[in-house]
Amino acid sequence: SAFSPQSNVNTKISSKAAGSSSTSLAGIGSVVTRVRDSITSKERSREDLKIGIAGFYDRSSQLWEDVWGEHMHHGYYIPNDRTDHVQAQIDLIDEVLKWSGVQEPTGDNASELPKKCVDVGCGIGGSSRHIARKYGCTSNGITLSPYQAGRGNELAKEQGVD
Repeated sequence: SAFSPQSNVNTKISSKAAGSSSTSLAGIGSVVTRVRDSITSKERSREDLKIGIAGFYDRSSQLWEDVWGEHMHHGYYIPNDRTDHVQAQIDLIDEVLKWSGVQEPTGDNASELPKKCVDVGCGIGGSSRHIARKYGCTSNGITLSPYQAGRGNELAKEQGVD
């Protein structure tokens, strides 16, 4: 039977943030403390790091999406004169899969293709959705950012891979 990337395709992105960032006045003290601790190079706990990373991505992801599109990573620029950045990003995903030994879908090798994908540090899930469509598999993305999880799930729904 022919390979159908639309069969059994879904993407779900979840946030594993330790806490939530707040812009309320009550949160100003913790922001000041984090800035002071950063300037003085105070060692931070894993929980503090998770909160800081999630907050950074919650605040900056829309900018990254505006600049880079749905793939929050650089691309594979072969040939060297490539100017299509979106295609370079997709090519990077495909090259990494190839380097790791994942077979290309050919129409007669469906039983040998991945059935599930986990994308750790998925951003807004561009790579997760690409892999789900290409291989007809389920894909779960994990991010520390509640904003990224929400945006990724919104895009999955819009693109029909939810």
